[in-house]
Amino acid sequence: MTSARQSHISPTSAITRGAEMAEKVYVTMTGVSRWPVLNGLWAAMCKGYVPDRFHLFVTQGREKDAETLIRWVKLLAKSYGKDLQVFSEKIEEGEFLSSGKKITAVMERERAAGNEVAIDITPGRKAIVSSALISAWQKQVDHVFYLYLEDMRNASNPYPMIPYHLQHFVDLKEEVWK
Repeated sequence: MTSARQSHISPTSAITRGAEMAEKVYVTMTGVSRWPVLNGLWAAMCKGYVPDRFHLFVTQGREKDAETLIRWVKLLAKSYGKDLQVFSEKIEEGEFLSSGKKITAVMERERAAGNEVAIDITPGRKAIVSSALISAWQKQVDHVFYLYLEDMRNASNPYPMIPYHLQHFVDLKEEVWK
């Protein structure tokens, strides 16, 4: 995959419903490291998808990571002029059905409210990502983001410190579900 194939999210991609502007909602989950959560969001924001709400699904054993991530996410959003609403919910990594239902419920609720929903699968482990992708497909989310790194030696670096030619931020819905 080359950088020429990187997805571009238009800053004006919010959907207008009547006189109200739809809110942008970002859904993701913890993984084995904190950086993929923050870097995926950072990449989305750099591409113009600056969310109003952030939903973080926290796998068991990653509660301390979640506390740190929430601070980081709010700080990053402030740098983009947003007072981001952040929500977190615990899920069990091996409990595919209950995890999938929780993720689905958030996406369903946000889509029903007319909001633009993006799910980022960058940080999640396969067990959670699988449930999330099935849910995203069923609920017709607007974006499925993934920050692909060609070289994992940079995985523990902040987004701007990863060489741009070694990272590819894509919207899988745009790339694959055409």
